Amino acid sequence: MKSLGVLCIGGLQTHQENHATGFDADKRSHIVAVADEVGIDERRRSLNVRLAERYGVPYMDGIEEALALPAIDIVSMCADVERRHRVAIMCASAGKSLYLDKPLAMNADLAQSIVSAVSTASVVSQMYSFVHTPWAKAAKRCVNSGRLGKLLAVHADILFAKGSGGTAMSDGPRVEDPEPTGFTFIESKREFFDLGVYPIGLCRWLVDAEPIKVSAVTGNYFFEQHIRNDTEDFGAVSMEFDGGVVATATGGRIGWNSHPAGGPHRITVVGELGMERFDAWEPRIEIYSTGELPKLPPPHPQDPMGMWRSTQQEAGVPRKKSYVPLADETSWYPDDITAFLNCLQQGQEPIMSAERALGSSKVITAAYRSAASGNPEPV
Repeated sequence: MKSLGVLCIGGLQTHQENHATGFDADKRSHIVAVADEVGIDERRRSLNVRLAERYGVPYMDGIEEALALPAIDIVSMCADVERRHRVAIMCASAGKSLYLDKPLAMNADLAQSIVSAVSTASVVSQMYSFVHTPWAKAAKRCVNSGRLGKLLAVHADILFAKGSGGTAMSDGPRVEDPEPTGFTFIESKREFFDLGVYPIGLCRWLVDAEPIKVSAVTGNYFFEQHIRNDTEDFGAVSMEFDGGVVATATGGRIGWNSHPAGGPHRITVVGELGMERFDAWEPRIEIYSTGELPKLPPPHPQDPMGMWRSTQQEAGVPRKKSYVPLADETSWYPDDITAFLNCLQQGQEPIMSAERALGSSKVITAAYRSAASGNPEPV
């Protein structure tokens, strides 16, 4: 297999920080250029340029010009959520294989437009997810083995411990927007949208079906920044499947000090014969001492929540010392890219192709409607 040329759309302070590292590390791919749309704001452009400088490749103003480069085989696409569908469609129409950021788009209709473009162009696509993590694959092997008997329920938690929590001062329950349109803020995200996609995707993959109805709640429990931007920091959803299987998922951001590692990342599988749990941080060594616990430094001005690896390093965010997992969690991003390149090499469809990832966007879209109405909503 020749080394495939990768065009990165989006730069620092996006998930491209991790995706580009994965493509650069694999001998089957190399980064050719970084690009984005003409007319993006100067902050975003400068962050894109910095990623290009990191890999010693050109930055190009204009995606169409970049897609015309003969060396481009793959597009790693991390455009802002609000314009993600437009950029993905452009890249698919150019016949490029797509490695897509998550979720696919702002809502299910726009996600469907990406799937349609991918289908029309007959290109390979994959959305980043947690299905290739060691603990998720162990849960899938458990379900497939039948050792728990008939599957009854699945629960998944994906919460990220980042930022200084305990600042939320709310006057009452969150009032959710049934059709949110604002997603991109420096100091907050719609966390159920951004992180809930992980556990929702895991539940759908483990059940191997699409839910027919969901019930959801969103809230503001941890961060003042989210309240200020009218973005939830937590959400939970219950999904009902044909045949009686139920899945529940929580996604959100909690304070840095709320967990000894990166946050609760776990799956519980329930069958007629028993229950098993799969945790990202198990097996582990737990270390306790009289030494001073790590403390957060002052917030980085461009990333006060500490969402991005680059700004965490610049701010001096320390590594927590209580949990020492025996599995290397830093391999999760490269593992997903390895799986994508394996599919390209072997002519296989990725587990989380755009078509398969569409279901998560449908669930999230219905979940926002449910959180706004207080009632179950069809998917």
